Amino acid sequence: MSADLSTTTRARRAAMVERLEADGVLKDSRLREALLSVRREVLLPHAYVRVSDPGVDPIEWRLLDGAHPDDREEWLDLIHSGESVLLQREGEQLDALVRGPVTGGHMTSMSTYGQATVEALQTLQLGPGQRYLELGPGPGVSLALAAAVTGPRLAVGVERDGPMAAFAQRNLDHLGVGAQVIEGDALEGHEARAPHDRIHAGIGVPCVPEPWVEQLAPGGRLLTTLATRTPSWPGQLLVTRTAAGTVEAVLRGRPRGYRPLLGYRWLSTLDHRTRIKADPGTARPTRLAPPQDEAYGFWLAAAYLVPGTVRDFHDHRRARGRLVGRRRPWRRHRPSPWAA
Repeated sequence: MSADLSTTTRARRAAMVERLEADGVLKDSRLREALLSVRREVLLPHAYVRVSDPGVDPIEWRLLDGAHPDDREEWLDLIHSGESVLLQREGEQLDALVRGPVTGGHMTSMSTYGQATVEALQTLQLGPGQRYLELGPGPGVSLALAAAVTGPRLAVGVERDGPMAAFAQRNLDHLGVGAQVIEGDALEGHEARAPHDRIHAGIGVPCVPEPWVEQLAPGGRLLTTLATRTPSWPGQLLVTRTAAGTVEAVLRGRPRGYRPLLGYRWLSTLDHRTRIKADPGTARPTRLAPPQDEAYGFWLAAAYLVPGTVRDFHDHRRARGRLVGRRRPWRRHRPSPWAA
């Protein structure tokens, strides 16, 4: 790496950390030092940018190559922005990518957006000497940060995608943080190095796999996204094992979470609209508005207690919101004409 690029990326990492602190997100001093030291440009040497509008299929992409001078500024801005960085399309090898326009394919691997990574690692309460397991590490950004805190040879990731596992390991070796990525089924955890003091799942699951809990050490913490059938209603599940071996869990509704495991199908509002158009049922207007969007716990509960239900935020018949599901009638809220 050139001296100029090294200076530039160091300054961008510092600016990224400053933003996270100013927003009240970053509070852990060890994680702060990790964010300043881990070179994101090594872990994220390229990035996809979506060109086509939402709903257009096939999707048009543009691949940024961090080594190309015409892409460098945009690439550096993106990988230090805190946004999710798109890295791999389904079934794609990572050792022969060509920069420029690309058509088709859906993203299967990406880095998590910065705030979520910081919040997750802080919730886990990472410390030196802990045995850390990451399930679905993708390019290894949070795995590298964890390794910088726990120390070398204590952080391991299990990645189902062979090309991504090899890609992440090669880049982690270049960083020298002492983290390991193993190709395997993340749902099985990693028995060979169990028990683990901290387990972080970078994939959403509809329920917690038993091996994850079984491999959690006394005093350990496990953090995952509990996926629902609606992408806007995820839950964050924190599982702890007490020193006595008792397992406890806290579930909180969240505005966003990790993508669910491969093959998991979300419900689609568009599918519901098509079905409702063919069989509209009976719409029953009500002046009782649904809870606010920020009532994450309510929407999480609704996803489990009323399965097959989604919220349509784009009801074109002057409604603020509509709940649609398998059963009729549908519920639509119309704002009161007397409301200010």
